[in-house]
Amino acid sequence: MTHAIDESVLLSSLDGDEGLLVELIDAFLAESEGLLEKVRDAVDRHDAARLERAAHSLKGTVSIFGLQEATAAAEALESMGRARHLQDAAALGARVGDEVRELRRQLSDLKEKLLLQSFRHR
Repeated sequence: MTHAIDESVLLSSLDGDEGLLVELIDAFLAESEGLLEKVRDAVDRHDAARLERAAHSLKGTVSIFGLQEATAAAEALESMGRARHLQDAAALGARVGDEVRELRRQLSDLKEKLLLQSFRHR
């Protein structure tokens, strides 16, 4: 399961720009559910090409936040699509969904913390 987000590493990669981090979190929260839906749909339809594309997009979005487990799961799903081997795609898709939901929870919490800190420093 997903490890905790390392706020200091994230902020360091963004030169300490908390506003930019909040924007990235907002973008992820807005896009991730739709990307997961595309993955689920491709798995349900046994559409390897669509699965490869959807998992690739999801992998890129998740990787921004530095969580290796979620990124690796999305990458494995992308590889399944590329190889046209979907035998275990449903199980892996469910794991990716769990990883992304946990990431969404952690990012929501981090966003709330950052906004509260910003408000207190005004």
